[in-house]
Amino acid sequence: MLSPPIPSTLDDIAAVLELAVSRGAQFAEIFLESTSVRTIRCEEGRLEKIESGVDTGFGLRLVAGEQTAYGYATDTQRESMLRAVDAVAADLGASSAGRSTQPRDLHRAAPEPRERPAEDAGLDETAALVREADAAARAAGPEITQVKILYADSLRRVLVCNSEGVAVTEDRPQVLLSVRAVASDGSVLQTAARSSGGRRGLEHLDPDTVRALAADAGESAIRILRSPHAPAGRMTVVLAGKAGGTMIHEAIGHGLEGDAAMKDLSIYSGRLGEKVASELVTVIDDATIEGARGSYRFDDEGTPAQRTVAVENGVLRAFLLDRRSGARMGMPSTGNGRREDFRHRPIVRMSNTMIAPGGHDPGEILASIPRGLYVVRMGGGQVDTSSGDFVFNVSEAYLIENGAVAGPVRGATLIGNGPSVLAAIDMVGSDLGFDIGTCGKEGQHVPVSDAQPTVRIPEITVGGEVQADG
Repeated sequence: MLSPPIPSTLDDIAAVLELAVSRGAQFAEIFLESTSVRTIRCEEGRLEKIESGVDTGFGLRLVAGEQTAYGYATDTQRESMLRAVDAVAADLGASSAGRSTQPRDLHRAAPEPRERPAEDAGLDETAALVREADAAARAAGPEITQVKILYADSLRRVLVCNSEGVAVTEDRPQVLLSVRAVASDGSVLQTAARSSGGRRGLEHLDPDTVRALAADAGESAIRILRSPHAPAGRMTVVLAGKAGGTMIHEAIGHGLEGDAAMKDLSIYSGRLGEKVASELVTVIDDATIEGARGSYRFDDEGTPAQRTVAVENGVLRAFLLDRRSGARMGMPSTGNGRREDFRHRPIVRMSNTMIAPGGHDPGEILASIPRGLYVVRMGGGQVDTSSGDFVFNVSEAYLIENGAVAGPVRGATLIGNGPSVLAAIDMVGSDLGFDIGTCGKEGQHVPVSDAQPTVRIPEITVGGEVQADG
């Protein structure tokens, strides 16, 4: 287990904060962190790399007016933190001190319920899971030519204290298994990937679950390889619940982040209270979901995690905010201040973002479409947050013919505009499917998850193979 990066009392931290405000900071914050990580990588049927380690350090943020200065170090002793104050304050260039408050009693977040903490498992057990995944993916068929497996577990212990009296600490476990299978017919390669994980223990990755996940990746790669090219043109598209909300994360999620909104870099800037989507659409960011990959008890500024309804029945109700963007917009933080680690200042980030379930049966949605595209898995893509325009790759899709799922197709892309798509959605399913990922922004990466029900988009441009008439 980790040793907490916390002094025996809060006296050392209080001294650092007092010094910071005496040097001209109107707000001072210390973020202490110690993270243990273990990763296992498997390729070509061999365990290629096994790594483990502990990363410890602190970040110091000082604010004066509109100016912010940040510094960090890996030495968490009192003397190192005091030296950091002078260095960071010099960058701040402030001349008027703020007010310091002794950190209140340390609030310890409730531990994540886990039956089998991953950090307590031996290397033999975790390596066996990786080998099980590799074998299951390869067993999908002779077309599988390459399998890559990544297993990772970590336990991150953080402490956040600031000059306004906040003092919180939290343990943040994560476990992850990712499988990538490549199928080939000798001339064409197709790839399918599956991942599972979250703030959970190894009970989440039992051998049966691991084998099923890996087999699904292998079988999907083979299906895609054998599929014809997707047709191109305007058509009705159904996004399955298990597509996992990737489009929502990219097409609207980043536009709801307060730092983009306050700089007028979001299509949603200045539109609170306006209708921005179909009345069937409610968008939620919820960091409180038990065990989800993007969850936490407190954000990286010490603000309690929240469930934020950003869009309610089509109307924009809230932005996702950290302390800075909230102050600029005259609103409290929504608990979305996150950072990759102590080396980075906090910025506004999503946690677990989703479209809320609706009232339509998923089968009813499919049955309503004479011909269209059924998107089961999304790939990567590009989004312009200032306009909402996007292009997304589709990793797995099927034609819809006469209200039923027909054969698979490959090579599809979805091309459109986020606000226009959200406004056009006319059926929302009662299901809800999650997917996990790591979101990058301003050079920082944080764990997230996305979710959505089955939804129908009446018309959107699908890139694929143009079909000749006759």
